[in-house]
Amino acid sequence: MAHFLLDTDTASRLIRADRKTVAAMPRSGAQSIAISAVTQAELLYGARLRPGTPALMSAVRGFLARVTVHAWDQDAAEQHALIRATAKTQGRSAGVFDIIIAAHARALGATLVTSDAAIGSLGVEGLDVVNWGK
Repeated sequence: MAHFLLDTDTASRLIRADRKTVAAMPRSGAQSIAISAVTQAELLYGARLRPGTPALMSAVRGFLARVTVHAWDQDAAEQHALIRATAKTQGRSAGVFDIIIAAHARALGATLVTSDAAIGSLGVEGLDVVNWGK
């Protein structure tokens, strides 16, 4: 079974039932999906920014109840330091949270699901990346 870790944008698109993303999931061979606790934090933050939209928080909570949420741990922290330092010495960059989530995927041995071209351009060794938004 393929193990996939979704970044925040991909998780958001699944919550919104984006047709391309929803259709790509079974084609990828994913039988289960997971997110990082960092993605959980970003999803909850986004929902709290819109207190006048209780359906959004309900949708986020429903999504969180159906996916595995991996805690940020020491292995993920080590991978983050390696990836970020390597990117910096190569003159490449991506968003800090994006690198944190990519590092978490590499630490878990999971395929990262993202449409973030900056992550792909980092060329992180040992990190499989797919885009379900195409």
